[in-house]
Amino acid sequence: MKDGFIRVAAATPKIKVADCVHNMQEILGIIKSAPEDTSLLVFPELCITGYTCGDLLFQPALLRAAEDAVAGILEQTTDIDTVVLVGLPVAVRSSIFNCAAVCQHGKLLGLVPKSYIPNYSEFYEMRYFAPADDEDYHICFAGQDTVLGRNQLFVCRSMPDFCLGVEICEDLWAIHQPSQNLAESGATVIANLSASTEGIGKPGYRHQLVEMQSARLVCAYLLADAGEGESTTDVVFSGHNMIAENGVMLAESKRYTNGIITAEIDIAHVS
Repeated sequence: MKDGFIRVAAATPKIKVADCVHNMQEILGIIKSAPEDTSLLVFPELCITGYTCGDLLFQPALLRAAEDAVAGILEQTTDIDTVVLVGLPVAVRSSIFNCAAVCQHGKLLGLVPKSYIPNYSEFYEMRYFAPADDEDYHICFAGQDTVLGRNQLFVCRSMPDFCLGVEICEDLWAIHQPSQNLAESGATVIANLSASTEGIGKPGYRHQLVEMQSARLVCAYLLADAGEGESTTDVVFSGHNMIAENGVMLAESKRYTNGIITAEIDIAHVS
């Protein structure tokens, strides 16, 4: 962070479906190779397990492995300033939530669940996941006490105007996006962990969505998309990562490639 600017990044790791140890190592490799001044690094939806696990998401062994992977990321990033967001399934009571884990300095700052669960066309997430509600769940996860809730904001102490809100994939495509409420509550940066499938005309539409949402909310908007390594049984993922600020696309990845994109956000421009 310097003179009101922060460097942000969106990344797509090369994953293996249901191999949480491999995926954790790929994620850690990107974290440690990112520019040192990166304030925020966003990874895709369910990147710890892979989005296309299917009924393996019901397996307690996979859920435990995902939790252990988050614990491993926390343990190995205690000396890194970057706020890191990774996606994984989290079991609470009798439900499984599709979550973003917000991590920094070895601390689990919070878990943000997906609000809108798609169940049309190629999507059948309602088979696995419960939609977020307005309840905050106080739980122990990855060895730490934390909160699971969709209305959380994460505010930087040294730069209070850097206020982070989180939503997941379908939340952006819904009629009433969580990011709208988050922006009304003070969020200046919105991170979206996504596993957006490919289709004719979809990349352009997705580009417009991200650009327009950043304009509507007068915010910076980051989308990190799933890519190589996901199963192609039903669909294809292209790793379409984007960073927009107040209606202007600052960085966009080349589709069907894995890696990281970065941009500098002018927090004064969106606060």
